[in-house]
Amino acid sequence: MATSTAVLSPSFLPFRSCEDELSKAFASFVDGDVATAPMAARRLRDLLTDIRQRCSSEDEWRRIVDEQVRQQPVYPMALQDPFVRRANAKPRGYAGDAVMLDYIYQHPSRQADLDEVPPMTRAAMQFTTNANAPRAVRNRAALLAAEIDALARRKARPAVFSMACGHLREALMSRAVQAGELGRFLAIDQDPESLAVVSGDVGRFGVEVREGSVKTVIARGATLGKFDFVYAAGLYDYLNEKWGQRLLEELFNLLEPGGKVWVANFKPGIDDRAYMEALMDWWLIYRDEAEMMSLADSLPAELVARKRVFTEHEDNIVFLEVVRRG
Repeated sequence: MATSTAVLSPSFLPFRSCEDELSKAFASFVDGDVATAPMAARRLRDLLTDIRQRCSSEDEWRRIVDEQVRQQPVYPMALQDPFVRRANAKPRGYAGDAVMLDYIYQHPSRQADLDEVPPMTRAAMQFTTNANAPRAVRNRAALLAAEIDALARRKARPAVFSMACGHLREALMSRAVQAGELGRFLAIDQDPESLAVVSGDVGRFGVEVREGSVKTVIARGATLGKFDFVYAAGLYDYLNEKWGQRLLEELFNLLEPGGKVWVANFKPGIDDRAYMEALMDWWLIYRDEAEMMSLADSLPAELVARKRVFTEHEDNIVFLEVVRRG
């Protein structure tokens, strides 16, 4: 087993060492069986959460991750999980790409990958793809689909815009989309491979795709048209306050009178954060309700009919909603 010369802070004194605890987690996989694999994965998640909470700073946590966690046998074992490995490898430049999210959505397109993993790893995925963060992502998609359907009931032929759409899985959860009840559905993403999937899956329902980034939408948003519902599902997890506010201004400008914009963000206290950071190399920008509300501070007050924050029902992702005055 690899060892480390890193010195732990006094906050770690209850552990004989970080390495000993991670060795125990590794043993849970090696000595266990398929039936116990989900519990072993949970134990590893909870151990990493405990270690992170005991760190005196973000810098110390990152050092522990680099010098201890990723030097232990449990790390390459965790990477046997294609969901974890995809985020860690970042083949498209960032952890939360649309293919990785399809493991969370348990989409059939990922079944071939799952067929190739060892039984113990596949069993562990019963936990890793059903823990708090993955459930929150699925909850987020369900809320978006429900809002699109509600909009179609309120207004005939409404226009919807999804920013950084990924594979737009919420579209196939929406009755209104599949029934052709929208006047327009524009989906923008910087990844042409993701857009090709969207076109193939929901283009037949009239979904229009366009390649674009945060910068291009800010620069050329006026050319996109007007919409009744504009949303960014996972994008704000990667945007700092400056870019988050600037993009929100532009998304708000795209609204028809009475239209609304939603932006979503993971909350800081999510249980899976340490696991995501240490094993998946998935480092997000987290925001609480007050920080989400502050994103709207630069919007012209005279044009804002109302604004609020709310969470999906498990309280792991927070949404900011802003409605344009009619």
